[in-house]
Amino acid sequence: MLTALFLALILPLTAQSQPPRDRVIITPDVSTRETELRKRIEATPAGVAAYIELAKLQEMRGSSTDAERTLMQARQAAPTNKDVVLALAGFYNRQGDFTKTMEMLDAAERLDPTDPAAPQIVATYYWEKAYKDHRLLPAEKYKYIMSGIEATDRALALKPEYADALTYKNLLLRLRANEETDPVLKQQFMAEADALRSRAIELNKQRMGINSANAGVAFPPPPPPPPPPGAPVRVGGNVRVPTKLKDVPPIYPDDARAARISGVVILEATIDPEGHVSDAKILRSIPLLDDAALTAVRQWEFTPTNLNGVPVPVIMTVTVNFTLQ
Repeated sequence: MLTALFLALILPLTAQSQPPRDRVIITPDVSTRETELRKRIEATPAGVAAYIELAKLQEMRGSSTDAERTLMQARQAAPTNKDVVLALAGFYNRQGDFTKTMEMLDAAERLDPTDPAAPQIVATYYWEKAYKDHRLLPAEKYKYIMSGIEATDRALALKPEYADALTYKNLLLRLRANEETDPVLKQQFMAEADALRSRAIELNKQRMGINSANAGVAFPPPPPPPPPPGAPVRVGGNVRVPTKLKDVPPIYPDDARAARISGVVILEATIDPEGHVSDAKILRSIPLLDDAALTAVRQWEFTPTNLNGVPVPVIMTVTVNFTLQ
C-alpha cells in the first residue's frame, strides 16, 4: 500500500540529494553481520531479506558499488519480488539517479498492476522533480508534468475516489497551467485542478467522519501525511537525538582569544541520512566565534536516524562552547 511504498524509498529525492561521500567505516559488528548475511544468502539464494540487509550495510559503509551489485543479485534470484525492486528504487534515489529510480518504480507498478498506490508514488516523484528541480529545461519539465498526470490517471482508473491521486493530479495540472501560454487552456487546466482539489477535500472529510451520514460516530483522525520527500524531520517525540560518532572541537580564533571573548554559539544542524552534517546555521551568534563553530560542526558525524525503519535527514539544535583557559 501507499505507506509501505513510501517507507521503501529512502529520502531525499533526486532533485535534492547528493551521492553519499566516499567513506569506509567497518566495525567488527558490521563485518560479522555481513559475513552472517552472506552465509544466509548461500544457504537460501531466493531469500531476499538477507540481500536487502546486506546492501544497506554495504551502502552505510560507503561501498555503493557493492550495494548495487548485491541488490542486482537479489533481483536475479527473485525477479518478481516487489521488495527487491523497491529497494533498488530507494538505492538509486539516494544516489541521485532520478532516471533509474523511476525505472524501478515503473517496474514495481508492473509487478502489482492492481495496486493504485504504485502509480500514485510514481506521480509523486514526477511532481517533486518538476516542481523543485529548477535546473530542468522547459521541455524536460513539461515531460515530467505529463508523466505525472498520466500516473495519477492510472491510479484513478484503479480507484476513482483516491484522494491522494486527486490531490496530486490537481497539483500537476497547476504546474501544467503555469507552463501554458494559451490563456484559454490555462483557465481550463486551473478549473479542472480546482474541481479535483474540492473532490479530494470532500473525500478526506468523509474519511474523517464529518459527513452527515456518520454524524455522532467518533472516528480516529487520519494519520498525518508523510513529510515532503527530502524534507528533514526535527528531533523530538519519536525522533531521537542521534549519537555523535565523530566530534571535532572548534579551533579558538586568535583574535577572539586576544579579545578574551568566550561563550556558547548555538546552531541548527541538518544531518543527512548517512549521519553527516549537510547544513548548519547560526541561531545564537558570537560574531568572532561563529565561523569556528560552523567549521567544527560541519565535520561532526552521527548515527543515522531511522523513522519507521527508514534513515531520514533530521534537524537538531547543537551548541559549541568556547572557554578561555
